[in-house]
Amino acid sequence: MKPIRKDEQEYMRNYISKKFGNRAEQLKSERQIVIDTRVDKNIVKFRKTLNIDNQLKEVQKLSDQFDDFVNEYVTRRDKLKRELYNKADKLEDKLEKWCKVRRWDKKPDIVDESTNAKENPFRADKLDKYIREVCEEETIKAYDKSKEGLAIRQLEDAEEEAENALYSGGSIQSVRQYVHGIFKNHGIRDNIAKNLLMLSNK
Repeated sequence: MKPIRKDEQEYMRNYISKKFGNRAEQLKSERQIVIDTRVDKNIVKFRKTLNIDNQLKEVQKLSDQFDDFVNEYVTRRDKLKRELYNKADKLEDKLEKWCKVRRWDKKPDIVDESTNAKENPFRADKLDKYIREVCEEETIKAYDKSKEGLAIRQLEDAEEEAENALYSGGSIQSVRQYVHGIFKNHGIRDNIAKNLLMLSNK
């Protein structure tokens, strides 16, 4: 008698597995129908046997309290966030008006519109920084307009005068001498101008 070949063994193993698998699925489906019916019938008695009803009532009560607290917290948080956002937005609008009137270099940015529900949209640190920056800007303007700032104003005027001399149409030597005089009047060292003047005379 000829022994079974390997490929025949493989085929038979797959065939047997498939047939038994199909039958097992059928029997388990039939079992589930019976189980569902019996669980429905026995569940009340089974729960009594476990003797957990009193504990379950305590747990359920605390669970309900927790859900109520979370819902109330979320409602209050969202309400507060809306109010905070609106007030902070109005504050930013007022600062923007000041920015236009006073011609500050930088606009305020104290409200973050991209925050999630748990994050605070008001940026107090940015507000403090902004107020300090514009206060410094105002202080610089006031300083520059005062007697203390006279030297800076005169220096700026002298720089403009020196630049205008470049376009006066005079000779390079006369322009250099004129600019050198401006430098000297304002305490600016002018080695480059002297060196260039010496070179042009050679």
